[in-house]
Amino acid sequence: MTESKQLAQTAAALGVFDGMHLGHRSVLAAAMAQGSCHVVSFAAVSMLQKQGRRLSYLYDDPQKIRLATECGAKAVTLLDFSAVRNYDGERFCREILCEQIGASVVVCGSGFRFGKDAAYTAEDLMRYGKQMGFAVQLVPEVSDAAGEAISSRRIRSLLETGDITTANALLGTDYRIEQMVESGNQIGRTIGFPTANQPFAPWRCIPKYGVYASISHWEGRQIPSITNIGTRPTVTGGDAVPTAETHLLDWNGQLVGHWLCVTLSAFLRPEQPFPSLDALTAQIRQDTERRRQMG
Repeated sequence: MTESKQLAQTAAALGVFDGMHLGHRSVLAAAMAQGSCHVVSFAAVSMLQKQGRRLSYLYDDPQKIRLATECGAKAVTLLDFSAVRNYDGERFCREILCEQIGASVVVCGSGFRFGKDAAYTAEDLMRYGKQMGFAVQLVPEVSDAAGEAISSRRIRSLLETGDITTANALLGTDYRIEQMVESGNQIGRTIGFPTANQPFAPWRCIPKYGVYASISHWEGRQIPSITNIGTRPTVTGGDAVPTAETHLLDWNGQLVGHWLCVTLSAFLRPEQPFPSLDALTAQIRQDTERRRQMG
């Protein structure tokens, strides 16, 4: 009977949860052990700065929700940061955690801060919990094998330098590009390498420009692919919106207008301009062959 009551209670998992990396997953696991996990975070586009630093985001809000759900969350609430940024700690706990979420247990990282100007600490959270009737569990910081802390900021830096292998290890799953496929200029199709084109949102962290080994997840299949991230300097002169262009190996079909998930597994080479389309085609052929050899 006691166990059933524990599992029925709402355990609020607090955090920004950008990327849902291994540190975030430890918070969710702790919340799930306490009850029905309800992730409480902030909408990405409402929080473009944190403690005076401009932020870029690993994943957009739909991706954050999907990842949280895949990790076992039963519900996800993404707060409008601008609407709650001036709440003091007491108001945040009372209106959000108690009245809106109905939390019996609140789980967060040991370094979690909240309220106006991030002035309230995990210790304040515990104090409000005693007053309002919810328990608080603090989860220790998670580090990698070398003892370095895992953080979204560190993962963004790894992506921006092209270290996709380490970034994936810290994320706990391969980095994803999930976006509607848009119509491109069809250059790839004319040279025998059609691509699925997925633009990046202006505020999103963009991995280092270059060619990656990737996997395209389509209709239950995992299709080997190569993905170029960048501005297509050979075609546009570099004056273009950053885009992910993915060529699916040994696959034909129409993807424009469809949602596609592409995961990056290895960095193959930097993006570069070529003197002609023929030179670009020859290089893509080499990239494709290298990708085949990777399995």
